[in-house]
Amino acid sequence: MKIVADTNLYGVQTTFERIGELVLVPGRELNKSHLKDAEALLVRSITRVDADLLEASSIKFVGTFTSGADHIDNTYLENKGIAFADAKGSNANAVVDYCFAALAYCIKMKSLVLEDCKVGIVGGGHVGGLFAEKLRRLNVEVLICDPPLQDSVTEPALEKYCPIEAIMQCDVVSLHVPLTKDNEHATYGLLNFERLSALPQSALLINTCRGSVVDENALVELLDQRPDLTCIVDVWENEPVTNSALVQRVDIATPHIAGYSMEAKRTAMVRIFEQIQKKFGLPVQSQTICEKDKEVKITGILEEDPWAIVLELFPLCSLSEKFKESHKHENIADAFDQLRRNMVGRKEFNEIMLPRTNLTEMQRVVLQVLGVKFY
Repeated sequence: MKIVADTNLYGVQTTFERIGELVLVPGRELNKSHLKDAEALLVRSITRVDADLLEASSIKFVGTFTSGADHIDNTYLENKGIAFADAKGSNANAVVDYCFAALAYCIKMKSLVLEDCKVGIVGGGHVGGLFAEKLRRLNVEVLICDPPLQDSVTEPALEKYCPIEAIMQCDVVSLHVPLTKDNEHATYGLLNFERLSALPQSALLINTCRGSVVDENALVELLDQRPDLTCIVDVWENEPVTNSALVQRVDIATPHIAGYSMEAKRTAMVRIFEQIQKKFGLPVQSQTICEKDKEVKITGILEEDPWAIVLELFPLCSLSEKFKESHKHENIADAFDQLRRNMVGRKEFNEIMLPRTNLTEMQRVVLQVLGVKFY
């Protein structure tokens, strides 16, 4: 079996060369000429998979190592009988870590008082649901808007869903929806100027899902009018060529790295490897696939404030500075990809161990909810 895969997929060579002939191609360069005689295709979100790519190929399986699948023409795959697998939820914990770092930034830099906030989450799936669960463990009030989930409930639900209008009145609004255009609950341009304008005084907007969920031009216009707002943006409409005006205008700008972590990539790889074996009826590999890394034990002196520690573990400010600076002097697309590659070794909070000293029990509880362990 011939497998064509994005060169930059985590663990792809050591894992997938066991089950077939593996051809590696940079994801942004992958085209139909690479697919001759191939039966399986493995991609990231940077590769559009549709009729233009697959027509006249012999591909029988497409796997994306991502949670989002808006780069995949699922209708085409279904019509052609091509099996599809994604890694939905594999990066949930990594994205939630990013969201807590965003909150830490506002707590330390903007005097946000988290326990006094109402947090509105748009999208209550793997990521949004996990973010809500951890916030509630910190006694933070959370509202969730998710019409598809609400419609799918057949029995009385524990979660009471809210309309988008209620979410836009919250102190913090965090976006966690897939990008959809042609269904009843389309999310493309979901936050237009009118909805963005409803944000209350000194609100925080976090976008870690897809750039096109927010009208970027409307957001730039609003921020020019509303300097009280804080915006933390990780995703952009035309990646890797991002909106420079918006990059410079928001408080924190990062190059789509919220879900980038070693554990998220390992989880995605294992899931796709299992699915491709199932599709082609291959013997299940008994040996361990990419053994999980050991926890990182930090021994240096840390801040005494848990939110300051969060920003030490996930330095959003310096990441944003590098990204913004790249828009002044470098090829934007190349810099975008390079900055992402620099994050490949990132550890999630639940892979980190800290010394108990310098923190009170209440302060440790905050970090424990985020997944940090202590020794």
